[in-house]
Amino acid sequence: MPIVKIPAVLAGGSGTSKQTVEGETVRELLDNHAAEHGPELKNSVIEDDSIKEFINVYVDGTPISDIDTEVEDDAQIRVIPAASGGR
Repeated sequence: MPIVKIPAVLAGGSGTSKQTVEGETVRELLDNHAAEHGPELKNSVIEDDSIKEFINVYVDGTPISDIDTEVEDDAQIRVIPAASGGR
C-alpha cells in the first residue's frame, strides 16, 4: 500500500506523520485518507479540483501537478507546503 508522508504543519503535530493509504491515484489516496482520518489533509492540498498553488506533492521523489497521477502500490507520496518569508 502507498505511504503518505505528511509534514507536522499539515499533520497537526510535532513531527512528520507516515500513513499507509489505499488508492491508485493521488486523488484516491487523499479521498481515502480523508475518509479514515478527516478532511484536513485533503482540504490543505486540493482546491478547485487541483493541487493548491503553494503545496508541493511528490510521488517517489518526482514532483507532480496532476491530482490524477497514478501511484504504484509501493509508492511514497510526500506533501510539502511551500516555504516563504524573509527578505
